[in-house]
Amino acid sequence: MWRLEGIDSEEFVRQYWQKKPCLLRNAFDNFESPVSPEELAGLACEEDVHCRLVVEKDGDSPWCVRYGPFEEDDFLGLPESHYSLLVSECEKWFPDLAELLDQFRFIPDWRVDDLMLSYAPEQGSVGPHVDEYDVFLLQALGQRRWQYTDKPVDNPVLIPDLELAILQDFKPDQEVVLHPGDMLYLPPGIAHHGVALERCMTFSIGFRAPTAAEALESFALESGNLGLSNKRYRDEDLELDRHSSEITDREIEKFKSLILDLFDQPQSLWNDCVGKLLSDSAVTGAGENQQPVYISDLQACAWLRHPDTRMLYHRSGNALRLYCNGRAYDLPAEDPVIDCVRQLCEKREWPLDLIHRCIALEPMQTLLVELAYHGAIMPSDE
Repeated sequence: MWRLEGIDSEEFVRQYWQKKPCLLRNAFDNFESPVSPEELAGLACEEDVHCRLVVEKDGDSPWCVRYGPFEEDDFLGLPESHYSLLVSECEKWFPDLAELLDQFRFIPDWRVDDLMLSYAPEQGSVGPHVDEYDVFLLQALGQRRWQYTDKPVDNPVLIPDLELAILQDFKPDQEVVLHPGDMLYLPPGIAHHGVALERCMTFSIGFRAPTAAEALESFALESGNLGLSNKRYRDEDLELDRHSSEITDREIEKFKSLILDLFDQPQSLWNDCVGKLLSDSAVTGAGENQQPVYISDLQACAWLRHPDTRMLYHRSGNALRLYCNGRAYDLPAEDPVIDCVRQLCEKREWPLDLIHRCIALEPMQTLLVELAYHGAIMPSDE
């Protein structure tokens, strides 16, 4: 259904990825959005859907933002122009859109965050801003004018007292108009401003970029689970020549050493720290209160990955570790097992022939039962 045209992945990564913007005309030839503005508005009225309305004028204040779920009256009360509806994680609600994300698999799966759809009437916008992650902006309906800088903006100055992070002084270097099927890639830090020239929809493919603090939090959680972070401060050489209320430089150095020593852990801990961080998802094991899952249950039908499920793997020597929704599973690094794991990670629907191939391997039997028990996969007849 989808085919990304005119892009050489090796050249793109070498020349543009996280380096500079890239305009791709007719990236998707004869592109037609599978989602209408009316369907997007309907989705924004549903529970558990992350969405927001940004109104530039005629709102309670300039650049006001409202969060869903919305009611029909919320849309009837909107101005004729200068607003935008944004709905995140649309690939979870429209299966066709999940296939669109497959076209970006030259970038690792764990990097993909979500597919956000936005609708705007003429002059609709969310204001000039900066994103701290990579994004592809695919025009799906109508025309939108994009202005953007050539280089990342350091220390952007924002309009004060706004809930939205809108640049106070935006000075673009480039200006383009995107038509359906055109796509603009922007690396992190590039200031940009998109304005609808007519009734339009834009698809935004955003990419995850975990912070050092998030990685540190994952490391602390993993080391804490293993009881490795319980070492306490010690001061056998207690300083006496000091005021009782003073924190000395030596004490600060001791705390610094306490933390740095904690980082000296086996590689397996770092593997799990990263693997669990990158595979973490909203699937929290809702299936645990259900009846146990048996091999016969798995063989009864095809299975679907839960829309929120993230599956990744790490291979090192004879060890294979699958990470799924923040859990880790040990598997033998044998060719048949590796092949099955790769297919499970790649496919959103697991047909019966794949299920049967996995069940023929004892370690995979156990894995599939665990995944079904924890709600990571669901019978397709649901």
